[in-house]
Parts: sequence; C-alpha cells; structure tokens
Amino acid sequence: MRRFFIFLSIMHYISSTVPALFTSDAQALSNVADVEEIGFDEKLASAIDLDTEFRGENGETVSMSSFFGQEKPVLLSLAYFTCPRLCLLATDGVLEVINQMDSFRPRKDYTVVTVSFDPEESPDVIGAKAARYRKALAGGAEEAADWHFLTATAENILRLTDSVGFRFKKDGEEFAHPSGIIILTPEGVISRYLYGIQHDPLNFKLSLIEASEGKIGPSELFNKVLMFCYQFDPVGKRYALAALNIVKAGGMVTLAVLTAFLFLMWRRERKTH
Repeated sequence: MRRFFIFLSIMHYISSTVPALFTSDAQALSNVADVEEIGFDEKLASAIDLDTEFRGENGETVSMSSFFGQEKPVLLSLAYFTCPRLCLLATDGVLEVINQMDSFRPRKDYTVVTVSFDPEESPDVIGAKAARYRKALAGGAEEAADWHFLTATAENILRLTDSVGFRFKKDGEEFAHPSGIIILTPEGVISRYLYGIQHDPLNFKLSLIEASEGKIGPSELFNKVLMFCYQFDPVGKRYALAALNIVKAGGMVTLAVLTAFLFLMWRRERKTH
C-alpha cells in the first residue's frame, strides 16, 4: 500500500512538472525522496481532537465537535480544493460511492466532512467546491446540507491531520499527499481507513455499519448478519466473506428448520392420537 501511495505521488509530481518544462519559468522536479514523507499512518481506535476550529464556506467558525454526538458516523476526506488532479479525482470518488448507496444516505445515516489542508483557500473557493458537489449529490438539498466543506489555520489543519495520521508536503504551489477516506464513530474515534480514489460500495457500507455498531440503515438485524458474515482483511484492506462464520450461520439455520419440522411433526402425531 505504501508503494501505491508513492506511485500516485510521483505521478502527481510528474503531471504538474512536465508542462512547465515548455515554459520560460520551468522549475526542476522536486526531490523524489520527499515522497517518503507522505502517506497514512493508521491510528485506529484513536480519538481526534473535537475542539479544533475550522472555517466554513461563508467564513463562519465551525467546531469539529458539531459533527459528532449524533449517533451516526462521520466520513472524513482531506483534499485541497484548488488541486486540479488527485484531489479532484478523490472527491469525485467520494461523490460516486455516496450516490451508489440507496439505503445508506447522508444526513439520515452519516455526515460527510471534507477538509482542505491548504490554509490559504478563500471562502469563495470553498463555496464553489461545495456547490459543485452538493448539486451532484443524488439525494437532493436536504442530504447535500450534511456535506460540509471546511479549511482552517495551518496549526489547526496539522492538529487534524496529525490526529488521523495523514502526512502531506507542500511542493511549490501544490501539495503532495495520499488519497483515502477516514470513517469515524459518532464519538470521533477512528474506525476504518479506505484508501484510493474510488471505493467499493460494499466496503463503504460495511465500514459505516461497523462505525455505527450496526445502528444505521433500514435494519439493525440485517446489519448484524452482514457484519457476522464479513470480516475486515487487514492485508487486503477490504471486507471479505468469513467462510467459517457462513458455515456456522448455515448450521444454525439448518438446526432451526429441522427443529421446526420436528415440532410440527410431533404436533401432527399428537392430533392423530
């Protein structure tokens, strides 16, 4: 996974540097060794600082704590809003997976928070980005209102990125950074990391269920069955069918059906005598 982040970062550097080679103010490629300084350090089960303050699209002050304590998980993505490449693709990936979920929706089941790690981005830039993605959200205005776009001072940005293990580096006018989303519990504890710019709907759904302890979505019972059948694979970084659990579940169903059958047969035999 670390090699994957390094590859993405190198491509990010190349794509931003090659066009400059044909201009009078071309600059040399940054030190490739710098890509070792970017990536994710997983801090599962750690709590983020909920007292950190951010700026919203209208310049208003927003505390991170305002998104928590509502019995629903929070999807956190980190991307600077003027990035024309990786951040754009990553935020498009968040939009895509949200729109693929019919039974799990923002506002009702979870909150979405996208934070820019560029402290110089203006409210106009934030507002334009927010308007673009909210308009494209399939659920309409009510759900769109629960997708929040923020930035903060450099100090507060680092407090957040350090707490979730997100390592990035300023490179000229741009940033080198990894791509992924972080699923937080309703109390602000890191529950799961989902890497890349596109996300599997099943992994996304199960991550939200896990973070909420099965309390979101149309059926808590169905959620518990899903979490019983699927387990997170720490190597593949995705949820996989747990064969042993499926065998156990099948055995329990078989036993229940057999018990019901024998009970009905016993009652029928009693009636005939």
